[in-house]
Formats: sequence, C-alpha cells, structure tokens
Amino acid sequence: MSDAIVRLPIRAEVRERVARRIVTGSLAGGKPINLASLARELAVSVTPLREALIELESDGFVEAYQGRGFLVRPLDAAEVNDIYPLIWTLEMLALRSSPEFSAAQLRELEQINADLEHQDDPFHALRLDSLWHEALLSGCTNRTLHETLKALKQRARRYEYGYMKESGQRVSTMQHTGIIHELRRGDRPAATELLQENWSIGPKFLLPWLESQKSKQRKPRSVGDR
Repeated sequence: MSDAIVRLPIRAEVRERVARRIVTGSLAGGKPINLASLARELAVSVTPLREALIELESDGFVEAYQGRGFLVRPLDAAEVNDIYPLIWTLEMLALRSSPEFSAAQLRELEQINADLEHQDDPFHALRLDSLWHEALLSGCTNRTLHETLKALKQRARRYEYGYMKESGQRVSTMQHTGIIHELRRGDRPAATELLQENWSIGPKFLLPWLESQKSKQRKPRSVGDR
C-alpha cells in the first residue's frame, strides 16, 4: 500500500504521516531523516516536510542536528519518567473539572472499551485507547489542557507501541471499566484515582523494557554472529 499523500499536501497532513512513522518505528529513533527520500515517499516537496519536522521538533519527536538536518529522537527512560506524571496529573485535573456524565456518555465509553478489548493490532488498539480518553475528558472546556495532553500522549504512544509490538501485550481495559463504574455511581474521586492508576502502570512496564533494549544493544556479538 502506498504511503503517498494524494490530496493537496498541507503541513498538518505531512506532520501526521511523519509522526505515525515515528510512532510505529518506520523512522527509527536515533537515525537521521533523509528529507529528499522521505519527501518522495510522501509525494510532497521538501518545503512542507521541513516545516512539519520543525513542528515535530517542538513536539519532542525529532531533533535538529548539524544545523541542516533532523534526527528522530531516540527512546529514552528519562522521557518516560518526565511525561507520564504530567499526563496523569492533567487528565485528573480535566476529569475533576468535567460536568456530570450522562447515560449516553457512559454508554459511549463502554462501547469504545468493548471495541478496545477485542483489538489485537497495537496501532489500532492505541488509537481506540486515545479515543476512550478523549471521550472521557470531552466535557472539560480547557482547550490548552487538551492540546498539551494530546502532544504528551502522542509522545507516550511511541513507547507503548514499541513495547506492545515486541511483547504482544494488549491494552488493558479493566481500569477503564472501573472508571465507568465509579462515574455511574457518582463517585468522581474514586474514578479520578483509578485514572491515575491507569496511567501510572505505563512506566512500570516501559522502563524495564527500555533497559532490556539497552542491554541488547550492549551485548557483544559472538564469533558465529559475524
């Protein structure tokens, strides 16, 4: 399947395509980006691609290097430790400031969660997980908070996708079910506490996985591997 952009190329669309490649590892961490080659693959000129990469640099996906190119930021345990507490703190704030949930909203959360429970593909599972959290916090009217969360969670998805793809681990829906249950009971503090637990699990499995990746890279090759 071609990854070319067939509609009028715009920076936001180019940015979305490049971000997806970074999340899925098609553009590997620590590797320089060949602008000419990538522009050909996306069927765009270098100019909107460069503009998209400048935005992705501010989002924490790439780094400018040597004053002329871009490098995909490598996965890093320090980033996991930085971003996950921010995500759960902001989501908790958004949930606390949301209005009461209607029966229709709770049914929507249940349906998305049911779809997520039966999704095996990591990319689509993470998309559904994002959709569930967006639906949960849709009543919060703080636009800046939503924009900040979106950028942070997109960075987190790089790690989650890599881990799930390698381990075969699926997104857990148990805490989502618990959050819905507490919201139906009208216990917002309990739902908020479960939301924090939902995000705090991430570093517990991602950090050991990242350490194992470093160990693999440090492991010397045997004679038979040469």
